[in-house]
Amino acid sequence: MLCTLALTLCTIAAAETLEFTPENFVLIENKPRLIIGLYENPEDDAVLAEAADAGFNFVRAKSDQASLDRLHRHGVYAWIPLGGNLALKPGGDAGLEKLAGIVNDFKNHPALLSWEAPDESLWNQWYCAHSWIFSEQPRQLAEKIASTSDPETAAKQKAALDRAVDLTRRGLWQQSEEVYDALWKEFGMEPQKPDLKMTRRVEAAGELCEELNRGWELVRQLDKDHVLWQNHAPRNSIAGMRAYNRLVDAAGCDIYPVPANYKVGHSDLPDKSLTSVGAYTDRMRDAAPGRACWMVLQGFGWRDIQEGAAYEEDAQLGRRPTWQETRFMAYNSLLHGANAVLYWGTAYIEKDSNLWRYLLRLARELRALEPAIVAPKPAHGPVAAADETYASFDGGQPLLMFRKYAGPGGGDEYALIALNECYAGIAFDVAGLPPELEGRQLYRLYSEETVTVRDGGFRDGIQGYDVHVYATSKKLQAE
Repeated sequence: MLCTLALTLCTIAAAETLEFTPENFVLIENKPRLIIGLYENPEDDAVLAEAADAGFNFVRAKSDQASLDRLHRHGVYAWIPLGGNLALKPGGDAGLEKLAGIVNDFKNHPALLSWEAPDESLWNQWYCAHSWIFSEQPRQLAEKIASTSDPETAAKQKAALDRAVDLTRRGLWQQSEEVYDALWKEFGMEPQKPDLKMTRRVEAAGELCEELNRGWELVRQLDKDHVLWQNHAPRNSIAGMRAYNRLVDAAGCDIYPVPANYKVGHSDLPDKSLTSVGAYTDRMRDAAPGRACWMVLQGFGWRDIQEGAAYEEDAQLGRRPTWQETRFMAYNSLLHGANAVLYWGTAYIEKDSNLWRYLLRLARELRALEPAIVAPKPAHGPVAAADETYASFDGGQPLLMFRKYAGPGGGDEYALIALNECYAGIAFDVAGLPPELEGRQLYRLYSEETVTVRDGGFRDGIQGYDVHVYATSKKLQAE
């Protein structure tokens, strides 16, 4: 088998190499494209057609011909999650053959755009141990201590358990494990679940990293045309993620902050609000420098996937995102440098719900704006200066994205996106627009308002957590 595979690798036909723009938008049929994706692959053809018609162009597929054929008929591209098949252990001939078979079976399908690594690979190497380390192990030992008949011995055991818990909470993994191990042995047992020790998880994360990169090397040898993609959790260090991203073409994370409060806890940054989406986009770009950034956003409410008395007590806790929140999060990621927005959780919402309609509406808006979003970034763009206001706000807003793009008639058109990351409304001045716009009227899309460029700029105001799109043409406005 190894000889056959080696021959296969040496005789692969020269393929057109995957390409991206300087801004890291993938080129599809030689055109830069904004990826708008769905983790859900709707079983109902009418729902899939509705999503495709709205502008979704990327859907998760099974690794089978029928799934890819169906997506191709609807005019959308697919990604195939490789899951654990991507992790090639040293000397694992069977795993190598299976991965090569999957890639060779589907790499030439016209619907295929990307291969995906196991979801949240790095985080799951840590998370799999959390319940045991922080809950189950202390509980089991506490139960054994409770059955100790001698009060003095029980007190010493309780003190040791408290010490182990404290060391764990302080991140002193090895010291806490030594105390736990001694307690288990005192009860005549070997230390339980040694593979879930935090010190072991550090090693396991490194081992999986090498296994995945070994798999990516094989995938890239067999297939030069498709995106290699890793989605992370909103966790882990930049350095740790960089190792996992070493061979990928696109990386990002999922982040679901609505409603913005500490109970949701999906963001573990100090910022728990909507703007954590932009903050994580920055982290993902740092974790994969020079590569595309694909962000996974919220297509559900937390109460759609979780149960608990707290949800019954508080109607707002776990609610679904509003239209304003849905729109803001997408633009927040794009203005921080994302090249794709994908939505997880739509399988848990009704297809006549407000949130589903919001997502379709947003897809239409972004697809209409695509020519500007994927256009080259200018060497020097305009700047914004905000007025003083009552909030804890020191300026620097709104964020701007300015692009020149070719209009339908071939002439130059311009678009400017302004995004306010402050909860308070702000008045602001834009300066530094190019001379070609002097005296021209800019439409504020999805409103009846216009602004006129004077002395290289204009003045406007924007609500908190809002987005304005200004353009020289209303053709960027979806119907």
